[in-house]
Amino acid sequence: MFVRLFAFACALLVWGATPGARPGSTAPGSASLRIVSLNLAMREDIDTIAAELAERQLVPGADLVLLQEVIERDGGSDVASRLAEKTGLHAVFRPAFALDAHRTMGLAVLAREPLEEPHVLPLKRFDLSFRSRHRIALGVAVETPAGRILVYDVHLDTRINIADRVEQLSAVMDDLDASANPAIVGGDFNTNDNRWLFHTIPIPFSSQQRDGLLRFMQGKGFQSAITGHVATHDALGMQLDWIFVRGLDAGATAIQPMAISDHHALATTISRPAPTQSSPGR
Repeated sequence: MFVRLFAFACALLVWGATPGARPGSTAPGSASLRIVSLNLAMREDIDTIAAELAERQLVPGADLVLLQEVIERDGGSDVASRLAEKTGLHAVFRPAFALDAHRTMGLAVLAREPLEEPHVLPLKRFDLSFRSRHRIALGVAVETPAGRILVYDVHLDTRINIADRVEQLSAVMDDLDASANPAIVGGDFNTNDNRWLFHTIPIPFSSQQRDGLLRFMQGKGFQSAITGHVATHDALGMQLDWIFVRGLDAGATAIQPMAISDHHALATTISRPAPTQSSPGR
């Protein structure tokens, strides 16, 4: 009995850890799912990527993985699909735009269960004067022990203000309006604290984009898996990356700096909310 109590206490400490902790993986068949999101920073050395993800207990222990800045070279296999082959996960990759004659960058979702209904949502394109991008969201559906969940992986523009950032997200919200399924929206939202003049000149620390994003997502019925203002990027303590859930409960979220990326990895657990019990009639 003492051993069981001790193990239970250790589990509580792990999942109640502060950012940087390393939660354990979710057991197959559990109604709780482990979600990971990471911007790969265009890394292509698959063995190095896989080794660090395994060392930090992120992949293959996750049930669902959202990846941004995924490279596909010369029309061959993309980095995410190669990672899925190594880890026994299912993968969906979709290209967003060409970086040069040999490389295309896109988004990918990996999952323990087969991914259904993959579709690309073009996001509003802004003329940023230079390095303007065709941004997309990648939507999939997945049947899990916690039920059917809609999942959207996003990577938004950098040099835009909060009104434009919300407008880019509107395509995802419109796609979700037709469904009552629980949903996850995660990825690199690029919520920096600058106000941008003409999409080129930053006025530092003059805009709290994170607050505007939170208000918008909460207005759409989503809650952030991250509580408080915490850094998800190496530079200036910026909080660029998020995981939002609707119709689901998010557990403790660990945020881990990574050697393979300037972004930090986000790892959280989600579960169906407990049903509310109505009071017996009198």
